[in-house]
Amino acid sequence: MTIIEETGEEPTCPICRSPEYGNCGHLVADLDRSFGECQGGALYEKLAEFSGLVEDAFLSHLIAHTIPKAGRWELGELWEAANENFDPDEDDVVLDSDIFQRVLIELLEDSGAFELPEGLMDPGGPGMTSSISLLLPKIQPR
Repeated sequence: MTIIEETGEEPTCPICRSPEYGNCGHLVADLDRSFGECQGGALYEKLAEFSGLVEDAFLSHLIAHTIPKAGRWELGELWEAANENFDPDEDDVVLDSDIFQRVLIELLEDSGAFELPEGLMDPGGPGMTSSISLLLPKIQPR
């Protein structure tokens, strides 16, 4: 359950005002920033596929000893972390989840999403509290 840190209330969808922000169809991504997970939204079903594409691209560059071109997005920090942690004996790439989420948020915002400005959290209990980022499409609220 995600709540607004200041009020303790659950957020409502700023587009349709539904109290079921995760079920109204407007949620692009529900990102648990503390544990590096996507918990819902349109991105949820595609995240593994997308991260797999990035991992495969990075792996091919690491094996070839080349540096990927990032285009218009800043992937340098993500690439550096993957490069530092790469073990050629393992033959796979592990993406830093914090950096990857920052890149995802940048990509989503560049594609027309916006992050809810409230300080959001999931009070999962002792040692399990998470900082949450909710992203929605940029459309006019009703």
